[in-house]
Amino acid sequence: MRLTTLNANTKSRTMHRAFRGYNHRLVINDTEFFDMKNMTGDYYPILSPRRRRLHIANYSGNTNGVFAKTKLLWVKGTSLFYNAQLVGTVADSPKQFVSMGALVLIFPDKKVFNTANPTGGLTNMETSFSSTSGSDVTYTLTRQDGTAYNNPTVSPSAPENPADGALWVDTSGSPHVLKVYSAYSETWTQVFTTYIKISYANIGQSFNKGDGVTISGSTISDLNGTMVIQDKGNDYIVVIGMIDQTTTQSTALTVSRSVPSMDFLTEYQNRVWGCSSANHEVYCCKLGDPYNWNVYDGLSTDSYAATIGSDGDFTGAVTYGNYVLFFKADKVHYIQGDRPSNFVIGEKALRGVEKGSEKSLIIVDEILYYKSPEGVVAYTGSYPDNLYEPFGDIRYKNAVGGGTRSKYYISMQREDDSSWHTFCYDTKKGLWYKEDDLHVTYFAAWNNELFYMDSDNNFGSIFGTTGNDSSIIVQNQTEMEGPVDWYVETGNIGLDLPDEKTVSRILIRMSVDTDTEVSVLVQYDSSGIWTGARTVHTNSLNSFTIPIIPARCDHMKIRIQGTGDCKIYSISKEIENGSELHGNL
Repeated sequence: MRLTTLNANTKSRTMHRAFRGYNHRLVINDTEFFDMKNMTGDYYPILSPRRRRLHIANYSGNTNGVFAKTKLLWVKGTSLFYNAQLVGTVADSPKQFVSMGALVLIFPDKKVFNTANPTGGLTNMETSFSSTSGSDVTYTLTRQDGTAYNNPTVSPSAPENPADGALWVDTSGSPHVLKVYSAYSETWTQVFTTYIKISYANIGQSFNKGDGVTISGSTISDLNGTMVIQDKGNDYIVVIGMIDQTTTQSTALTVSRSVPSMDFLTEYQNRVWGCSSANHEVYCCKLGDPYNWNVYDGLSTDSYAATIGSDGDFTGAVTYGNYVLFFKADKVHYIQGDRPSNFVIGEKALRGVEKGSEKSLIIVDEILYYKSPEGVVAYTGSYPDNLYEPFGDIRYKNAVGGGTRSKYYISMQREDDSSWHTFCYDTKKGLWYKEDDLHVTYFAAWNNELFYMDSDNNFGSIFGTTGNDSSIIVQNQTEMEGPVDWYVETGNIGLDLPDEKTVSRILIRMSVDTDTEVSVLVQYDSSGIWTGARTVHTNSLNSFTIPIIPARCDHMKIRIQGTGDCKIYSISKEIENGSELHGNL
């Protein structure tokens, strides 16, 4: 006899109380979200919208840079502001800022702003002086301090019956040399270093002692080239050189102090370092002196330059740990050492910085983050770790980064549709959160806040600072952002359920703040159509459990969206087993 039995339906429940951020891949964990807007991990394990930002000001003119020093410094158009005060004028172009002591170096303008003297204006790193053709430039053989020698004898043979201390310019060989007589030893001794004083009205006014300068147009051929100023006055400079006697020239003479044109810059051990793709070179300035890049005296304080032989353009520079790092797209050149005599340049093949994403290089909690051609990575000195898997198949470019409070923010442009999106990586939790379509052009971290300028020339703060400090008040314009629009979208629910199991009910537990509206929508079987399931609006702080009864389907997605503050504590699913007929003998 054959008996037929009907198995009763059984139900099970899964509940998730810890939500793990953004993951835009086809297969994700139930606690992750395929898409989201304006969410944060600040209240982890609770899911919540981000804090409101502070809008500080809107300016006309191009947004050309923001930098944090003892106060905030920024460029709008051609205007340079420090602590909300106009302090100088620069070219209307994107800027790079480098901090060195109290100084802020501004490139490509090659100007210097001194934060210790904010009303002192800007000084030029480069300077040049030219004499007027037809007026005399005088050359005199002197000591290092510019004191002239007293009538040395100029001849190929030594003077007869010289007095002690007598001077003789020996012209018997090449080059000519200066000698001094010692009556005690009855010998002529060579003066190995001699100096030439170049005199002309105001020639020394723009230069400093120790400057490395380039001289051109001199009738003394040995002086044309790079020289170091040994001493100076307003009307003279002293350089190393040798002449037989005082001479003059009436043709134009030019003395200039120059700084190489560099793509990316960073500071390390009281030197500014830079690189040039056009010249395939790296440089550093004289120790403690950003004005001088052409001083080669054989000293530990000298400036430095070296040629880099690898292919490709430089894509970024940063100081990290005990190294200066110059990135290319597929490698990094690292420099270690503390003086030119022991500088060592190494090379390592790795995922470098993507071209156009040089501003993504940010150190947060001793880890270096940046956008590589493959995606965002974290670098600790060996090889970069992959952080880009949660972005799935979406490719980004032109990244700009900022970081503070153990968070790394990055604003990037999608390659497929050119739209901009801002993400936050919570470094403590190892989770990504997608914010909005904010197109950040510059970030600056200061005073535990993260400031930004966007493509619409808005100046704001990521963390919604109160604006009480005058350094962030611009023309007294401060305005807190309104209630934040947000949403989270799950991955496909039900695709992984075997044996005809179905999701019979979803329960969402949340608390909703005053004047907040929250809606829950469902999309069935990848139709692309969102169906409203529930909407909650409250005028006071309340907590709710929102039940969702799905329609019969193969799979579905849930979207929770709202405007205002909300805390989602748990999402639970009830799974129901389908019934089956079994024939038993």
